[in-house]
Amino acid sequence: MKNNKWIRIAAVLCIVCLLTTCVISGTFAKYTTSADGTDSARVAKWGFKPTTISFDDLFKTTAEAAKAVSGNTEDIIAPGTNGSITFGFTYGGEVLTTDAPEVAYTFTVDTAGSACDDFIKANNAIQWKLDTGSWGTFDALIASIKALAGEADGSKDYAPNTLPTAFATPGANTHTISWQWIFEGTGTYYVDEAAGTIEDAAGAGITTMTQDQFDTYMGNMDELDDVTITVTITATQID
Repeated sequence: MKNNKWIRIAAVLCIVCLLTTCVISGTFAKYTTSADGTDSARVAKWGFKPTTISFDDLFKTTAEAAKAVSGNTEDIIAPGTNGSITFGFTYGGEVLTTDAPEVAYTFTVDTAGSACDDFIKANNAIQWKLDTGSWGTFDALIASIKALAGEADGSKDYAPNTLPTAFATPGANTHTISWQWIFEGTGTYYVDEAAGTIEDAAGAGITTMTQDQFDTYMGNMDELDDVTITVTITATQID
């Protein structure tokens, strides 16, 4: 009887030992494979800020008092008057090496809507310039304004982290348009009064005029010449 009892105890202990071995083996001897990854991002820097361009005062001159008396609501230019206006396009970055736009973009300086009638364009005493450039023609002024984009046609693509040279200063990058109508200019002009046109040389039916005569003729035209300057600056992200 005692032998059978010890045999049963031994069998139980053997079974317990085997179960314990299986548990330990399952705990300390198993395959395991692991992989992990993480990423984060922020919104890319743009930096160009909304900007209002106003040319309302470009042609407000010393002749405004006469305009007010006549009840006219249009701005006027006349011999002896001049004017200027400053416009800009704001870039908000403070440190250009780190704050330039982080995306590619097209920068455009558009002068669509600008126009100048023939007699104003032909009058050598009416002169125009951008910033500290030389006085010149209306067409030269428009070309200079468009070139602020970086290309003569007024549009240029820029890579990330670059800025147009003309607008590469933090804050409001400003440029100035100036004009003047010289009071005692000198020039010779050839006018076909019947046709109301300006010609390149004297000829039959053409009146040769001095500067004063030409200025006076312009002021007495049935339909007075106009000039308009419009500038639209746009930065647009591209792929």
